[in-house]
Amino acid sequence: MSMNKIVACLSVFGVLRGITGDHGHSESFMGEYAVKVLNMKPAELEDFLYWLVEQRIDHNRDMLINISELKHWMEHVYHSGVENMIMDEFMRCNLKKDYHISLKEYRACLSKTPNQPAASERSEARLQERWHQADQDGDKELSLAEFGALIAPEQPHNQHMHVLMAQHFMEDHDIDEDLMLSYEEFAESDPDRHEWSYPKFQEEEKLTLKEIFENGDLDKDSFLNMAEIEYVLFPAVHDPADEEAQHIMDEADSNKDGFISHQEMMDHLQLFVGSQALQQGKLLLRSRDEL
Repeated sequence: MSMNKIVACLSVFGVLRGITGDHGHSESFMGEYAVKVLNMKPAELEDFLYWLVEQRIDHNRDMLINISELKHWMEHVYHSGVENMIMDEFMRCNLKKDYHISLKEYRACLSKTPNQPAASERSEARLQERWHQADQDGDKELSLAEFGALIAPEQPHNQHMHVLMAQHFMEDHDIDEDLMLSYEEFAESDPDRHEWSYPKFQEEEKLTLKEIFENGDLDKDSFLNMAEIEYVLFPAVHDPADEEAQHIMDEADSNKDGFISHQEMMDHLQLFVGSQALQQGKLLLRSRDEL
C-alpha cells in the first residue's frame, strides 16, 4: 500500500495539522533549490542538474544516480523540508521572540492565518488537548521541539501525540459511539462532525480508501479499533523519503539498469522539479522542445 495514496485520501498530514491548516512539506527532488530553479532557462537548468548530481548526490562520482544515493538525497530533502516548515511557523507565531510560544500567542497567530476557519468550542477544546499533550515539560508554553510535535505529529519522534490524534479521528467518525469504526463510518465525511472533510473521490480513490480500511483491519473483524486507527494514521514502516526515491527511480530509469543518467533526468524533467514546480516544469519542457 502506497502511503502517498493514504495521504491523498485521508489528507493525513493536513488532517493532523488541521489546527493550523495543511503546512505540507516539499517532496520536490530539488529540495532547498526548488525556488531557485523556477526562473532558470532550459540550458541553465540542465547545467544546474549536472552540478547538483555531481556535488550533492553522486557519492561514488560515476555521474549516475543509484537507489542508495537517491534515498540519501530524498531523506535530506524530506527532513530538511519538515524542519524548515516547523521553524518558519514557530518564528511566525513566536510573537514575544523569546523562543517559547504560549497558547495565547498561538491563538493570535491562528487568527491571522488566511482561510483559517473560525474557532468553535469543539476546535478550541481539541487545541487545548493537543497543546497539553505536546507540552512535555508542563510549563504551559511550547519550545521549538514541542511546537513541532503539535503541528507535525506524524514524525516518528512525536509518538506521544499519536494516540490522541487517533482518538480525535475516532470521535469524528464513530457515529454509533461503540469505539469501533465500520467501513461506512470510516469513509463517512460530514463537515459538521469533522475537523476536515475527505475530498470528492473519484471511483479509483474510493477503492483506495476501501483498501486502506482493509489493510488497517488487522484482526479482520470488519471494524477498526483505536489501535488499528493509529496504525492507519501512523504506519510504523512508512518512510516517505524512501518511497519517493523508489518512485523517482521507477519512473526515471527508462532502460531499467538501476541507475538514473543525466539524459534520463532531462527526459523526465517534470519528475525532478517536483510537484511544487510542476507547471513551471511543463513550460521548461516545452521551451526545451522548441530549441
